[in-house]
Amino acid sequence: MKQRTLRTAAVASGLLAGIGVLAVPPASAATAGTTQAAAAASTLTSTFDTGLDGWAGRGDAKVEQVAGAGRNGSGALRVTNRLQNWHGATIDVTSNLAVGQTVAVSFWAKLTPGQAPTSLNATVQLTANGSDAYQGVAGASATVNADTWTQLRGTYTLGTAATRAQLYVEGAAGVSFLLDDVRVAPFAETPIQDVPGLKDVLGAQGFEHVGVAIDSRETVGRASQLVQKHFNAFTPENDGKPEVVQPTEGRFNFSRLDALLDYADRTGTRVYGHVFVWHSQTPAWFFQRADGTPLTNSPADQALLRGRMEAHIKGIADHLKARYPDGNYPIWAWDVVNEVVNDGDNANPHDMRDSRWFQVLGEHFVDDAFRFADEYFPQQKLFINDYNSEMPEKRADYVELVGALLDRGVPIDGVGHQVHVDFGRPVQWLDDSLTAVEKLSAQKGKPLLQVITELDVSTSKEVVSADVGGGGRPARATEDDAAAAAENGYYYRDLFDVLEKHSRSIESVTFWGISNARTWLRTWPIARPWEQPLPFDDDLQVTPAYWGIVDPSKLPPRPADFLAPRIAAKDPVRVLSTSPAGAKVHYVPPVAGDTRDGVLTPNCAPAPGAQFAIGTTTVTCSVSDRAGNAATPVSFDVVVTPPPTTTKLYQQVNNGPVVRANAHQTVQVVVQLGNRGTGKLLGSSFSYRCTPVGTAPFALELAPGSAQQVGNRDYGAGQNANLTLRARPTATGTATFDCTVSMTDAFGAPVSATTRVTIDVRK
Repeated sequence: MKQRTLRTAAVASGLLAGIGVLAVPPASAATAGTTQAAAAASTLTSTFDTGLDGWAGRGDAKVEQVAGAGRNGSGALRVTNRLQNWHGATIDVTSNLAVGQTVAVSFWAKLTPGQAPTSLNATVQLTANGSDAYQGVAGASATVNADTWTQLRGTYTLGTAATRAQLYVEGAAGVSFLLDDVRVAPFAETPIQDVPGLKDVLGAQGFEHVGVAIDSRETVGRASQLVQKHFNAFTPENDGKPEVVQPTEGRFNFSRLDALLDYADRTGTRVYGHVFVWHSQTPAWFFQRADGTPLTNSPADQALLRGRMEAHIKGIADHLKARYPDGNYPIWAWDVVNEVVNDGDNANPHDMRDSRWFQVLGEHFVDDAFRFADEYFPQQKLFINDYNSEMPEKRADYVELVGALLDRGVPIDGVGHQVHVDFGRPVQWLDDSLTAVEKLSAQKGKPLLQVITELDVSTSKEVVSADVGGGGRPARATEDDAAAAAENGYYYRDLFDVLEKHSRSIESVTFWGISNARTWLRTWPIARPWEQPLPFDDDLQVTPAYWGIVDPSKLPPRPADFLAPRIAAKDPVRVLSTSPAGAKVHYVPPVAGDTRDGVLTPNCAPAPGAQFAIGTTTVTCSVSDRAGNAATPVSFDVVVTPPPTTTKLYQQVNNGPVVRANAHQTVQVVVQLGNRGTGKLLGSSFSYRCTPVGTAPFALELAPGSAQQVGNRDYGAGQNANLTLRARPTATGTATFDCTVSMTDAFGAPVSATTRVTIDVRK
């Protein structure tokens, strides 16, 4: 491991730079001018011993006080009829919160009998300036069961004055649960530590912007102190997304974004804008006509959607120009498009995500977005952004797309890598992706900046995808939280070794969340209280991840290797066969590696060079590291396709278009088939099936011996044969069948022909 001379030097300067920024007043609280902003937080307690204690149902949920159902034989609140995830139990806490003051939130929960364990969490709904915001109670999520009471605990800080604040408990739709002993009370916070600031340490290495994702909660109190000590930039976590900025067409709401811009102005912090065009968190109206029907890819609908894209970007630009007439606003860059590449192989160019943007406008919606962004934000840096860009197959698609944009003269300034990873994913994969973009930049003669936009390192066993539309149940990697924290510290050490190597092209590093309590990983897609993905813990104190970045000599001893290696996903391998026996396929095995053992070679079956039959064969690969940890096996398909056939299979019914038959008597239909093309049809591959069109009171099938008669030889050009079909009608009327003959040619290509047979049954 190389020594970090730059980081070591930065530690001393960081100690000095950090002094004097700890006592920053919560400016939002000072300027809010409301009773809520000036008041102190007060305690709320709900025991449900005598009633509902002010709680009510949210959505369609029903709540009732149940005597004797509580933790100690006392009362409890039962919540039922939850038809959607957000339905639950709620209470008004407006009078219990105060801007800039942190409260501890605690409650006990238990599922009603007969239900499988599931996740519950607490959320606060804020109403202000004509819009609602939904903020999770940091840390208050857990998996709850029907056998024992589980305590959920977290903290919440009101970032800005609200007309109304409601606390509610939610979870998977359909789940009924009990609540007891709810408490919201002022919380005594631990002071921010006097340690080197991340912005100073990383700034000394050439990273100009060191950022963090925030919302109003991080603009006041102790969280704001931490932001200003460690970061010189931030990304609005949700407050710049389309559904927040323009929830209804033509009606913009900038109140939440403006509050963050005000904070940036007061503190001299730069802002990374997020996001103009995204498939998620975008209102449905973007993709609908005025009557609510979905847009298509017709020219008129394309013009409508393209116009809405421009109007959205222009609307944001116009608002900023009005706020900052001199043009000197704090936003230095924008995510122009977000998550436009699919995780796996599909039929779209560059494996682009089949989003509504793509379905209506095609690949060039990305070009349009950048051209509009460049027109209205000529001074800002413009980035494409995606997750899993370190995965080898997606990396290739991502770089290919960026190359195509450059070839088309699209005004793109750089490439964003979200880096939502877990501590088992090899850092070498990110190294390779950063290198690939640098090589593309040199090849195209176009300087490309790179940004790390949403960094966190999950301590779950494996996180396959950061797609908000995904799911799964990530498992904890170890029951030893201290060991997980230590291992993550070493991962951050290795990760920032990689980033430092590329610091000349990396303009910005942004952490996705200020603390472990505020990480999205704690609640998505299930409650994961074990997650420790960030440099600061639930109490805003430094973690081993912090020391992995700043001074690895302060890391605790590394635990024994408990992490399994990784095998990267691999797209289908497609080859052309020249033989009916298939082909030998010398595929390249998927990339595999380990955070501690480096590059590994997986064992795959069938192995490279094996004979693969025509059609699709699934290959499964596995690998273990030196410690014996086994990777989750990865499968991919090898698709062997024969060349296009030169044969032409035909069939015709010799009886004529309508076959006459009598009820309760056997009728025979003679069919001629053969090859009117070139090449050879293999009789051994012959199959035949007649399917009723509608309802038929009898079956039409091959007569005994017909299949053997046709299948005992091959059919070259001009050769043919006859077969017989047989049926025994039981009633008068007309029955129609589609009869299909199928064969393969000498190279294994499937060939078929279908003929309609109508049988008119009389007495």
